[in-house]
Amino acid sequence: MALTLADVDRWDAGAVRDVSAALAKRGASATDVKTGLTKLPLIATWQGSGGDAARASLDKLSAYLAAHGEEMNKVSSATSESADDIEGVKNSLRRIEEDAKHEGFSIDMDTGEVTPLNTQMTGDPIYAMQQADLMTRITQLLEAANTADADLAKALTSAGADAAGRPQDPRVLDALNKPLPDDPKQFHDLWEQLTPEQKDALFQRDHSIANRPSMPAVDRDYYNRLALPEALKNAQDAQATADALKAAHPDWANGQNLPPKNTPGAIFDDRLKYEAWQQQYDAARAGAKYLPDLQAVDKSVTGFPDRKLLLLDTKSGDMVHAAVAIGNPDTATHVSVTAPGLNTTVHDAMTGMSSEATNLRAEAIRQLEATPGHEAESVSTIAWIGYDAPQIPGFDEKGASLDGAWGVSHDDVAKVGAHDLARFYDGLTISHEGVPAELTAIGHSYGSLTTGLALQEPGNHGVTDAIFYGSPGIEATTPAQLQLPNGHVFTMETPNDPIQAVYDGPPALKAGAAMLPPPFNSLALGGLEAMDLTGTGQFGPNPATNPNFTHLATGPSVVSDGNGGTMTLGGASGHSDYPRFMDDGTPRTTNYNIAAIIAGLGDDAIRQK
Repeated sequence: MALTLADVDRWDAGAVRDVSAALAKRGASATDVKTGLTKLPLIATWQGSGGDAARASLDKLSAYLAAHGEEMNKVSSATSESADDIEGVKNSLRRIEEDAKHEGFSIDMDTGEVTPLNTQMTGDPIYAMQQADLMTRITQLLEAANTADADLAKALTSAGADAAGRPQDPRVLDALNKPLPDDPKQFHDLWEQLTPEQKDALFQRDHSIANRPSMPAVDRDYYNRLALPEALKNAQDAQATADALKAAHPDWANGQNLPPKNTPGAIFDDRLKYEAWQQQYDAARAGAKYLPDLQAVDKSVTGFPDRKLLLLDTKSGDMVHAAVAIGNPDTATHVSVTAPGLNTTVHDAMTGMSSEATNLRAEAIRQLEATPGHEAESVSTIAWIGYDAPQIPGFDEKGASLDGAWGVSHDDVAKVGAHDLARFYDGLTISHEGVPAELTAIGHSYGSLTTGLALQEPGNHGVTDAIFYGSPGIEATTPAQLQLPNGHVFTMETPNDPIQAVYDGPPALKAGAAMLPPPFNSLALGGLEAMDLTGTGQFGPNPATNPNFTHLATGPSVVSDGNGGTMTLGGASGHSDYPRFMDDGTPRTTNYNIAAIIAGLGDDAIRQK
């Protein structure tokens, strides 16, 4: 839970110093006992198997006492440092309170809101700048307070584990004092040995720890849901600050009426005020940058106890990364991971993808329950936006982007995303309980390229089936290249999907260029060849026509409902219908096919005629 100014005001650094002294005394006592054990006469005189057993037991006890004494000394030092941090934070709070009183503001200690005592000054630019400065200092103070609180929590929970009589393996304690292992298997093995207190302490040290791909899904969801409210509040506070600063100087915010540089006198003072305002405004907008993404994640998981927040990352990419599971992938019989493509962002797509995953899981379960022998099997479907998907605003009539055009026509972005997606697969495989799950990799649009490359990353990622739809290519022509058996790679492409231009366009363009009169034909062909040299769109042949893969239908169909009747399935159209259910919630043929593959009922999927 994020601290308030009232919490900081109640802190007592003296009490923390008393704890530090007590822990130091306990560590010294453990060291004294260990030293005394080495001087016992039986160590040298007791012979035979009994003596050997006694010496082995004493050696183990001595090792524990040594680790215990060392740990208590470390905790004592850490709590002493925390006491220093607490005093520094409290001193900063006193200075903020004094400045606020001097400048004519009051501070709400529970919310951190700064309001003018003289309401007639509301809107005055000087008052607004002073108010924004106080709010920025309060935000920085609370960040420092939460860091100090996290350090103290880490120290005290370490002490608490020993005080509760739970001896810790010295190897575990040693591992916690080092950087956590990057290898998913090693991290999972260490995490499983930790006490709840140690897990909490690691979270306090790093609020992004739940993004580790091999952490059990229940823990990932628990700690990511703990991190989400604080990240959301910080972004909301930053947005409020940005709004206040913009309201104080709407002209400056629009780049108008800026005080000139290097002008003496009063105008120079105005320039200094503007530069201070601009610095605060830029910082506030940066802090609020991911507010829409965090709101979308919050909307996708809050109130949905069956959903698990497996990824919440605002640091590793240029965009927010997130993943939401419907059901528990660690216990499900069948698991799927869907990677989206062009123009996907967390703020625009996560709520929709989570809903699609919910519908897809329900359809897969319906098919399993209608299939004798599969009624008890379970499903977890995952919406994964774990990479910076290419953005071309012009693609959906919102503008143009050369960076996005380069990204979607090359595999650089896909390669980066593929590495993280492969690790995500690895983590699901490692953390799964019991018999390994059947894991289906699903890629849409540019996400199919990312998925195809992920399956080609070195190692066994536990994937059993793959589905690609609306694909510009996957840089593979056989299931073996994707590390999958024949008959386990499926594709779909609607007749009017514009993605076909990726394959049909270049030959048509070259044929058209050759028909131009000289010298325009040579110039046009030269330009197209130059595009080829950049690697533009060279993602391999169309998976939807590759005879090595199984091609599934996309048009309207009629299938058995499993109860002696039939179901009418709607057809998909264009580039985006594949994962979308009909407006009334009934599946399209594409949804039916995807669910059948996820459920391990690939023979029931409707083939393309």
